[in-house]
Amino acid sequence: MNKPVCPAPIREIGAPGFQPPAGSCDCHVHIIGPQAIYPLSPRNSVEMHDSNLEDYQKLQSALGIQRALIVASGLQEFNYQLLLHTLCRDPVNYRGVAILPASITDRELEILETAGVVGARFYPNIADPDERTLARVREMGWSAHFPLANPEQAAAWHPWIANFPGRYVIEHSSMPDPDAGIDNEHFRRVLRYLDSDRCWIKLSHRFSKLDHPPFEDAIPFNRRLVDHRSDRMLYGSDYPHPNYWAPMPSEEQILDLLLSWAPDEAVRHQILVENPEELFGFPSDQRRGAGE
Repeated sequence: MNKPVCPAPIREIGAPGFQPPAGSCDCHVHIIGPQAIYPLSPRNSVEMHDSNLEDYQKLQSALGIQRALIVASGLQEFNYQLLLHTLCRDPVNYRGVAILPASITDRELEILETAGVVGARFYPNIADPDERTLARVREMGWSAHFPLANPEQAAAWHPWIANFPGRYVIEHSSMPDPDAGIDNEHFRRVLRYLDSDRCWIKLSHRFSKLDHPPFEDAIPFNRRLVDHRSDRMLYGSDYPHPNYWAPMPSEEQILDLLLSWAPDEAVRHQILVENPEELFGFPSDQRRGAGE
């Protein structure tokens, strides 16, 4: 059976509407391929174009994004060979988040940590939260990362999230339903997570029901998140945008969404530089241009 092919990202990259500060980090990046060497899981229901490390580095150079959090895709499941390879290519500017099989050994966790893995990603129907894995993540001192596909799944995962004693990250602005309004229970719960001081949010437009930037229905939610706890916000582009079936925005258009979500330059610096340094351990003395 032929699988649908996810649209490729727009390869031509224009200049963004603002200059990202030195040390800026995209906190949600997937590296795909080359699949001849690093194939996706055969259980996938979709196919992806290659978007390899060289493709992403061209994007970084064009946009002025120095750092990245390389996140294991659900399309890759438990195969972390490509993640290790990518982290070893630039151990200063890259950190990683892995999806952990229940059978992973302590030695494997040590190898991942040495390479630059700083978090574990739980994933619906592939790596659902469980007590033992969450405990091991906590013991490693890593952050737990939770993609919330919809409010129903978010409610089912709530006990695991709320009771995790370490630092944790909610992806894609928590995927609220724009039609439910900003005061719906799911979004209020996410704001309470932020009040715990253990929660970080990756800002995203992925939950928008509109087809084109600036995705107006996402702006009130992301501004509320920024206003509530700018010190807990992260930026995540989701490059190369797996399972994104709407018209593909350009990469600079995605970055420029921060101008709507965080109009203040100091707040954008916090989101792009300071918060990733605090959570993921990027060294502040190794920002591009530091000391010049």
